[in-house]
Amino acid sequence: MGLFTPDLNNLRELYKTMLQRSLDSERQIVNEGLPAMIEDATNSELKNALRTHLQESKEHISRLERILRDNEGEANTTKCKVTAAIISEGGSSAKDAKDQTLRDVVLIAAGNQVEHYEIAVYGTLRNMAIILGEADHAALLDKTLEEEKHADKVLTELSEQINVAAPVA
Repeated sequence: MGLFTPDLNNLRELYKTMLQRSLDSERQIVNEGLPAMIEDATNSELKNALRTHLQESKEHISRLERILRDNEGEANTTKCKVTAAIISEGGSSAKDAKDQTLRDVVLIAAGNQVEHYEIAVYGTLRNMAIILGEADHAALLDKTLEEEKHADKVLTELSEQINVAAPVA
């Protein structure tokens, strides 16, 4: 057994651990990341997109808790260091950006980074659920995956408008 992580002996154990990390990730996003981003954003469309994704992320938490309860009887978490690092880095960079538009660019970049990580994780979890015969879980994870892809698309579209207005020199 690892000092801070459980032994991983099979796909089901890996699936459970990844679900627990995803739950922690979503909680970090809901409790820390998105509220700070909404507060720091100056572009109204960006603020609205972040608010919408905050509500979706709360639903992602509910889905993950449901899956973990189905699987384990409880919804424990394991720390997601990746999300913590992206939130920390994005927050630092946003505070360093003196120009408001540049700050919005930083927030979009951090948001895209989180979305790309989540897309990878939810796609992997969905595929594991299918292999493990967890069709209900796979459907819930697929729904979340599609919402994460949509959030990434919205941020990318906003970046096409906002990034060009940032100072370049």
